[in-house]
Amino acid sequence: MTKTIVITGGLGNLGSKLCHHLLSNEDSSSAPPTTSYKIILLEHPSFINKPPPHPSATVIPCNLQDASSSAKVLEKVLPGVDTVVHFSAVNPYPNATWGESAESMDHSFNIMQLAVMHKVRRVIFASSNHVMGGYKDDTSYGPSSLTPSTEPRVGTVPLDTKTLAVSGDAKGYAAAKLAGERLAMTLASLYGDVTSFVVLRIGWCQPGLNLPCTLSAAGSPPEFLLEGEGDDGGGGVVPEQSEGDQKDEVWFKQMWLSNRDYLSYFEKAIELDVPITESSGDVENVHRHVRKGFVLLNAMSANAGAKWNLEETEKWLGIKSEDDSLK
Repeated sequence: MTKTIVITGGLGNLGSKLCHHLLSNEDSSSAPPTTSYKIILLEHPSFINKPPPHPSATVIPCNLQDASSSAKVLEKVLPGVDTVVHFSAVNPYPNATWGESAESMDHSFNIMQLAVMHKVRRVIFASSNHVMGGYKDDTSYGPSSLTPSTEPRVGTVPLDTKTLAVSGDAKGYAAAKLAGERLAMTLASLYGDVTSFVVLRIGWCQPGLNLPCTLSAAGSPPEFLLEGEGDDGGGGVVPEQSEGDQKDEVWFKQMWLSNRDYLSYFEKAIELDVPITESSGDVENVHRHVRKGFVLLNAMSANAGAKWNLEETEKWLGIKSEDDSLK
């Protein structure tokens, strides 16, 4: 069976890794795979400046911020598509401005509604740990206390003011992710028997090798930091680590998502058996993570001491994280 997978932001960090993984698995398999993939990468025309991560992938220019033009492009792309994986954002880092975050909301709103319109079977939305970043310094929450049904607290505010100046507080960025989560939930309640939604609140998965030793309290790669105090105009400079940074670095390391775990989670999310009827369980909880056509899960590695609870992730995806940033 061949499944067509559309990946938005397909030439970015996460989209490129997933595309390469899905197609390279077929290349390296000694036996014919039970499922093969046709991968279509949607990317903003301004960012199509490199070849696709795998020669079998197709790249299509598409500006998801523009509802009219994207609808015209996708009316030719989405019919017959099995899964849409949505990564696209105007600024995919915590220092996104509120204006950038509003445009990222447009990306999510447009692709989700178009996926429903064209009866795509599955939409996977890459949300963020920053939706829950407000729990960072709340000592009343201990290890494994943050479940997918815990009430959101958007934004991750660095303790050090100099670090805050270059890395941002992630509030706009996280609000855009939360808005995408709630739209997915609403669309699922109406159309979940045809188009189901899996939302993964992913941890920090850095570009490239994504090693724990390169994680820092800044929360973003140096080239994406804001211009801060003492900067020479060439991009953000991470200040010398303070006591606040040392505390925050523990948080960021505990939300690390390894390449291996990231790829496993998203591949499993394609096949996840999402319920198509409303559960009779905790319907009074407006933040419940499982409902008709909708499943929301934490997606971090099994980092020692982390506040993130991965029990539901293991239950629904059927796999356990294999990595820990502190080992």
